Amino acid sequence: MEDYVKADLVNLIKDLTGETKLSPMIQGQIQRYVLELGMSFKEIARCLVYWVEVRGQSLSPAYGIGIVPSIRKPAADYFKQLELEREEQVKQAKKAIEYEENNIIFNIRPGRIKKRKIPQLDLNEIDLGDGDEDGR
Repeated sequence: MEDYVKADLVNLIKDLTGETKLSPMIQGQIQRYVLELGMSFKEIARCLVYWVEVRGQSLSPAYGIGIVPSIRKPAADYFKQLELEREEQVKQAKKAIEYEENNIIFNIRPGRIKKRKIPQLDLNEIDLGDGDEDGR
């Protein structure tokens, strides 16, 4: 919503109301909110998005966007909270990246375990002697 201009707001209102053209009443409301209340097009759009998408309400072409001044503060609070949550997520993501960069990952596969061979005795090599020496 950077550089939000009147044409963007008009398109949003047409999408939300299902109309192809803005009524003179809605055009007058936009002009009054901008000139008398000092609202930006972006601020008006945020109020409408808050009303429809967050609160689950609808816009009626018969009433126009008359709800905007009464939901200005809750909408601003909602979007401020979203921004704070986004900043916290960015901060957490940076911490995770920093943590990953500081970790050394060892990719060590377990070595093959060599079975120890037990030497086999060759009975032919054993000197049994005659048994005369000890008398046995």
